[in-house]
Amino acid sequence: MERDDKERQQPSDDGQVRPQAGAAVDRLRPWRRISGQLVVLIGESGFCASFGRALRTLAVRYEWLSVDPARKSIDGLLSALERDMAGVESAVADIAARELLDTFTRQLSSLIGEALTARLLEHATASEQQGPEDVQEHK
Repeated sequence: MERDDKERQQPSDDGQVRPQAGAAVDRLRPWRRISGQLVVLIGESGFCASFGRALRTLAVRYEWLSVDPARKSIDGLLSALERDMAGVESAVADIAARELLDTFTRQLSSLIGEALTARLLEHATASEQQGPEDVQEHK
């Protein structure tokens, strides 16, 4: 795993190591799964509002995060996040990605409860680990 991370990093003109696009895409994979689970329940606008709120909360600490209230689609939000994360040092992007997920999870828990949040995120994580063809639909 360490080797994969090093292969995805490259020095920039200023000598700092920045992640290549592959690392940013890997950080977004959980968001694509989670959005797929939540859109069924709260719609795309509900997901975007929740995600945007978590993003705005973190943008205070990570000024490089793009916060554009005009973005109203999941693809638009995640594409902007991917670009933002591809432009910073890998370790910083990793920390910010974890904090974003934690912030989103806390906010979601306060809206729908911890049990449902845990179940949705567990299902999204299982989907990611097993692959889409191995996951059975739960109703």
